[in-house]
Amino acid sequence: MQIERVPLPGIGVGYTLHTGEGQVIGVVCHRGGRRDIVVYAPGDPDTVERSVTLSPAEAQEMAELLHPIATIDHVTHLERNREAISVAELPVPAASPYDGRPLAEAVARARGVSVIAVVRDGRTVSAPGLDHVLAHGDVLIVAGDQPGIGELSNALVHTDP
Repeated sequence: MQIERVPLPGIGVGYTLHTGEGQVIGVVCHRGGRRDIVVYAPGDPDTVERSVTLSPAEAQEMAELLHPIATIDHVTHLERNREAISVAELPVPAASPYDGRPLAEAVARARGVSVIAVVRDGRTVSAPGLDHVLAHGDVLIVAGDQPGIGELSNALVHTDP
């Protein structure tokens, strides 16, 4: 696959991608953060057939849906110099299979991990119950061993709960 990048003076940068089926799609990244997704007419890469404009926040959400990544952010100032226990922040991405599902279903996928808090929209729910319903954008504050934290992180991203 090849992605072409073209500077657009006064606008920003344009990216185009040729799919395996021969379609040409693109993203125009404006200097202010706005993104336009464009679909070019078949056989005519200069004619835009359709476009969708996304705000910076919408573009970020779309990126999460297209490319979910298991990310473990360690909370080093909370970790105690013990190798057996770590404290980490695990985000619930937009494409998470646990978005809208109880915490119990997610933690059942990992052994040796306790969810000590859930941060949602800047508010912290300490010691959430297993019936606490997760939502994308939540950040789980977890304590446990590294293998367990890794299992939970992967479960939050992959679509096979």
